Amino acid sequence: MGICENSTKVHFGASNPSPLEKEQSKIKRYTSVIGLSPEKETYYRELHADVWPSILEQIKQANLQNFSIHITEIEGKKYLFSYYEYTGEDYEKDMSDMAKDPEMQRWWKETSSCQIPLPSSHPEEPWKPMEMLFFQE
Repeated sequence: MGICENSTKVHFGASNPSPLEKEQSKIKRYTSVIGLSPEKETYYRELHADVWPSILEQIKQANLQNFSIHITEIEGKKYLFSYYEYTGEDYEKDMSDMAKDPEMQRWWKETSSCQIPLPSSHPEEPWKPMEMLFFQE
């Protein structure tokens, strides 16, 4: 049993891998959430309807697969939820390499103008990471 940031007791079991089990897994799963500006929703959808080829290549080079972004409305506000799987050996290096790419920086500039970080997000990580609560392969 572990403790979350908000003092909620975490119970690990067959459907909720412990941090050690997660670390030892061949595939690392990442989820996160961010707000979506209502004024920029159409533009955000247009960007993702025709993602630049260089961005798709960067995602592949960074060893990310099954990358998806979902949208929902909660109490009148739009939110984006992302999910991807990492299959590489050095996540920090792969993310750093991707972040250094000029086209990726340009893409993030376009997409981030549409996003609203959650109050508890960090400036260097505007998408708020989410805890895996249940997993069934």
